[in-house]
Amino acid sequence: MTQWSLPWRQPSGALGERLRPLLDAHVWRIPLSRVLAPGSADVYGLLGELSDEELRRAARITVDEERARFLASHVALRDVLAGYTSEALRFTRDGDRPVLAGASGIEFSLSRSGGLALIAVTSGVRVGVDVEEVREVDHDGLAARTLRPEEAAAVREPVTFFRYWTCKEAYLKVDGRGLAGLPGPSFTLTGGVVSFEDCPEWTMTELDAGSGHAAALAVPARPVTVRAFDWLPRPARAHRKGGVS
Repeated sequence: MTQWSLPWRQPSGALGERLRPLLDAHVWRIPLSRVLAPGSADVYGLLGELSDEELRRAARITVDEERARFLASHVALRDVLAGYTSEALRFTRDGDRPVLAGASGIEFSLSRSGGLALIAVTSGVRVGVDVEEVREVDHDGLAARTLRPEEAAAVREPVTFFRYWTCKEAYLKVDGRGLAGLPGPSFTLTGGVVSFEDCPEWTMTELDAGSGHAAALAVPARPVTVRAFDWLPRPARAHRKGGVS
């Protein structure tokens, strides 16, 4: 199982130099309540850098707590990505995938569920990450509709379903087909590196996102070294608007 490293309290541009193209993936774990908490005024100021589209999307969220989590995840994304590039952060889209504009080569993926978000960052290769809060669901019915028969047969409780589901979502974020690509390739869960016989050139890893969550990372390259960090507030940088979904 991937282990979370010690927190990086003040990551800087030097962090990007440690992200080897095609060889490394960095994953950041973001407790969303910490992003815009009282006392994090520097990071709170980044709300003003969100795009008009992001603010419109936030305004359409009717539940206050969910709206705050949406805003926090997008603020944290800018904060994390600023540590990997000296370029101004400008976002565009590659089909359904949000990407950084410019020539930095930095790729990213954002996922949030409940009070937790994960942000994955790579260089020169696509990346997908997914996190899900484990909750009571009709796991048998969902498994039958979304997983391969051999995977559905292995589901006995919600946590197993969500472990499979995060692998599927992480893969589909890279693949670009979205949920239309289900059930996708067949996965064998191991509690760490996932057996992924259909795509041997990929790296698929389950992440220990903490109690009550399932998470997975997908990178279409092998071997890839995964490093995981806990996010902490730090002084805001100068960002330019450019929305991301």
